[in-house]
Amino acid sequence: MPSVAPAFRNHKFSFDKGELGMHENLMTCVIVGRREPVLVCDDSDQREAHAICIKPDVPHRVAIQEGGAEIVYLDGVKLDENAPKFGELSEAWQNLPQAIEARDHMALASYRQTLNRDDIPSDAGVMRIVERLYKDPFERLSQLDLAQELQLERTLAMRHFKSTTGQTFRKFKIWAAMMCAVDAAFNGEKIGLAGIQAGFSDAAHLTRTAATLFGITPTQGLSGLSGFSSFAFCPSIVKPCN
Repeated sequence: MPSVAPAFRNHKFSFDKGELGMHENLMTCVIVGRREPVLVCDDSDQREAHAICIKPDVPHRVAIQEGGAEIVYLDGVKLDENAPKFGELSEAWQNLPQAIEARDHMALASYRQTLNRDDIPSDAGVMRIVERLYKDPFERLSQLDLAQELQLERTLAMRHFKSTTGQTFRKFKIWAAMMCAVDAAFNGEKIGLAGIQAGFSDAAHLTRTAATLFGITPTQGLSGLSGFSSFAFCPSIVKPCN
């Protein structure tokens, strides 16, 4: 049976009521309030809605009201440059968390394509690197490894990686490591050890990174996290890739 091609992953965090301090997502993010609207703001603007899409690399805060919210990250989805920093989505997006839970790849394909400005097939070489980062972030792949895999000069390889994934090589490595640490910690591993196994130098390094990416410390995040799932997006098959 042929192996499944490497694919981007999707991650769903189920959070209880609470506030997330100023932080920057590294991937396209959709937040869906379960019962009440979610408030997303920065120092000059704010948006309150039941479903909101947030651009990567945009500093913002989040207030999650009674009933909690589902926070979904769609790796590899590249928003249009003219898309708002945080924009309200239609009522149909309130079903995105259910599509993730059901591993409904066809429904997820529709959601991703609605947001994604780039419908060009992903480069196989880049996706092999992405899969290695997901599976073993502690491997510490270098820019030279990337250039050799893509058979490109280092600077060109870095540019090609970002054009394919929507994020820089360095930041994607950080993201993959954080998802690995979250998965391990949510499933019972001690937070500090989960971070070290994912490639962070120590617990303090993990805490600083979590605050930058999520606006909350790992301990605070886990105390308010009622569910976490992460799987690869493969619209051509019924079952998930991993």
